[in-house]
Amino acid sequence: MWVSPTARGHGVGVSLVGAVVDWATAEGADRLLARVFDDAPHARALYGGAGFVPEPTARASRWHPPRTWRTWALPLPVVGTAPES
Repeated sequence: MWVSPTARGHGVGVSLVGAVVDWATAEGADRLLARVFDDAPHARALYGGAGFVPEPTARASRWHPPRTWRTWALPLPVVGTAPES
């Protein structure tokens, strides 16, 4: 996902991430993953604020060396399952 710099700070990214979380949860996904460049502070703040956690290992970008990225993960609640008895 990319948000234009002129649209940043207006809740666009938060709304988009929220919509994807809602959709993925409704579809039964157990987690969401995002690849985020280490040098993208706005993206890191967006995903971190939404509860995503970065993996410890940075990976080199094939397309934009020497940039690095990490996978950020967000566990999702399981819906529609019966509680265990």
